Amino acid sequence: MYIWTNIRPCAATPHRSRFKRNVISDDVRRFVLTSIPSVPYLEAVLLFHHSAAVERDAGDVARALYVPEPRAQELLESLLSAGILASSSGEPPRYRFEPRDEALRQAIHALALAYPSDVIAITHLIHDSAGRNAHRFADAFRLRKE
Repeated sequence: MYIWTNIRPCAATPHRSRFKRNVISDDVRRFVLTSIPSVPYLEAVLLFHHSAAVERDAGDVARALYVPEPRAQELLESLLSAGILASSSGEPPRYRFEPRDEALRQAIHALALAYPSDVIAITHLIHDSAGRNAHRFADAFRLRKE
């Protein structure tokens, strides 16, 4: 079993660490923070991106991502409404990678290139973003002195 890290060995020098961190580009960082709500969502995006010509239904996605089929269907509907996927009219519907515009296609491609070398950093971005949103929501219900 391999464990992905975002640290690569580099030439050791007396004043530098033997390892250096990859840096996530600002465009990828912005796309993750604004458009990727969860790791399963990211994995679904990448699944479709890596095999753009393949159509999948909820069962296919559930098996590929090891999630329950209802969760896979939720992901597919979210990706469809985000303009990342298109669907067929069959029953059950099948989905394919078809971003609504070239800018979205390029953002997903940049993320797909960055993810293998920065798995930990990108997943931390997703979790940190979700955590901040949860805190904001909880703060809305806090009792405050007037």
